[in-house]
Amino acid sequence: MCRRSGGAVWGALIVFFSLFSWDAEAQEILPERIAELVEQLSEQGIPTEDLVSRFERMLRNPLNLNAVSREQLEETGLLTLFQVESLLAWRERYGAVRSYAEWALVEGFSPEAVAQLRPFFVLGEPGGPRRTEQDYTARFKKKWGKEGFSLTTKGLYDSELFSAGAVIDNDPKERFPDFLSISGRYKQLYVGDFTARFGQGLVLWKSFAFTAFGTPASVARRGGGLQCYHSAGESNFFRGIGYSRAFGRLTATAFVSYNALDARIVDGRYTSLPTDGLHATEAERARRHTMHELVAGANATLTAGRWRFGVTGAAYRYDKANGRRVQDYNRYQQYDGLWGNLGFDVYGSLGSLRLFGEAAVDAHGAPAAIAGAVWSPSYGFETSLTARCYAPAYIATHAGALSSLSSVSNQIGALYALQLIQGGWTFRLHTDVAWHPVERFRQEAGSWRVKGRLQLVYDFPSGAQIESRLSWSERLKGVLSVRVPLGGSWTVAARADANRGGVGGYVDVRFKPARRWDLSARVTLWQTEDWDARLSFYERGVPQSFSVESYAGKGVGAYLLAGYAPTRQVEMWLKVQQGYIAYFVRIFIPGRMTLLAFSPLSL
Repeated sequence: MCRRSGGAVWGALIVFFSLFSWDAEAQEILPERIAELVEQLSEQGIPTEDLVSRFERMLRNPLNLNAVSREQLEETGLLTLFQVESLLAWRERYGAVRSYAEWALVEGFSPEAVAQLRPFFVLGEPGGPRRTEQDYTARFKKKWGKEGFSLTTKGLYDSELFSAGAVIDNDPKERFPDFLSISGRYKQLYVGDFTARFGQGLVLWKSFAFTAFGTPASVARRGGGLQCYHSAGESNFFRGIGYSRAFGRLTATAFVSYNALDARIVDGRYTSLPTDGLHATEAERARRHTMHELVAGANATLTAGRWRFGVTGAAYRYDKANGRRVQDYNRYQQYDGLWGNLGFDVYGSLGSLRLFGEAAVDAHGAPAAIAGAVWSPSYGFETSLTARCYAPAYIATHAGALSSLSSVSNQIGALYALQLIQGGWTFRLHTDVAWHPVERFRQEAGSWRVKGRLQLVYDFPSGAQIESRLSWSERLKGVLSVRVPLGGSWTVAARADANRGGVGGYVDVRFKPARRWDLSARVTLWQTEDWDARLSFYERGVPQSFSVESYAGKGVGAYLLAGYAPTRQVEMWLKVQQGYIAYFVRIFIPGRMTLLAFSPLSL
């Protein structure tokens, strides 16, 4: 365990504590609903660090309920479309929401719903200034008996006019600093590392997506344009310069990126493009930043009332020739030289109905299209249907549209989602069916893929919750979980999972004796036939860190997590688990800049 810390750490913290003496308010870990969605995405192999960081930032800097726009409300993924329209209608008729009790009077909301949403929103003035954010974090992780440690540090300053951020990340055995990301924004000019999200993602979607979220409306992408990059992931961003400007109802965006990529080079040609960001071995270090990619992209979006029409284009090329071996499953996904895509998208509403879609072609004319509708006539009912058709030869390296494969290609599919809410009951259904006309990895031509999820939740007035869940894909899996608050400080949760090859579960206890402390512990048991029957559980971690641990064979596991916030602006976390220890410090400073020195922690 950590027995001592560098003197610079304690010296800086002592000086900092002397500057701030008001009451502490510990940062909340992600709510259960968000944690559940992170678990779903991680089980599918989808990177979720950006998603976790985004919601943690929302918790630290809640949105102004009286100033947030329709697009921003929908993009949070926290409200149904009916709730969004109901809230906007209330604001238009009665003005700003002045209390949380008044918020609960808005149709589609209740005291219980407001309590769940309250951490993400504040009741500010409609025309109030945007809050300035300064955030400094450091995360340290050490595995027992293993050489090296991981270290991630982040700094962020963000205001309405200007923002700047930096990320330094190192995994065990990597040479420091293995990954350095710097981003900046002045008004709508972006320099350094940034993401890009346009249309429904058929051309450009270099960021995370809400596709797997629990509400039917999540299937409809809402773009977002350029955003500064603040993640430690080493592949899902552009590096260069971008600019966005509004001309009345028309918004134009353009950017250029020149980014180094990891690639295995053989005889001057690339044979693979690893995206895991690991550079611990000599072989991994040999492929680090061995190739570069030049990307140019542009978008124009016209807003007409509740409708939005856009056109997006992208052109890109590598500075090395393609040397991959052609096989049945990848023969349609290879290109050389200059490539690109052009797409047209639409998003709009007719009362309680949302319509969206995008059609695109690549440099050789291969097409792709996606279209859907979301209907939310009341708070208790929301449903959506999305259809897609991607040609086997459609190549879009920077696309991120809804897909049953790792690429946006080779499929005809449909996704249906339904949510019903009645009293304390919530019923959700998601099912996705896709047909792949040509070969895919380890599958012959003409194969099907069907996956889905059925969920039933009951929320008791006391705050307790019971949930049953059935999911199907390659395996059928059932989940039963219970969460019970005991008094004002204790919460006990238990979960049991089962599939055809194994069973497992855990008991989790959380204790918050005061606003400064947050303690939790978990014991997990499992027994499976083999790795294919493995069970996965989302586990709480230090902020800006998460884990979805997979368990196979037979065993018992446990962890302890402790968080302490001596002031409202400082929080410290420690996690001890079988195999590793993680330590985290966050400094959040409103309205002033303070220089802090950190030295490595000693074990």
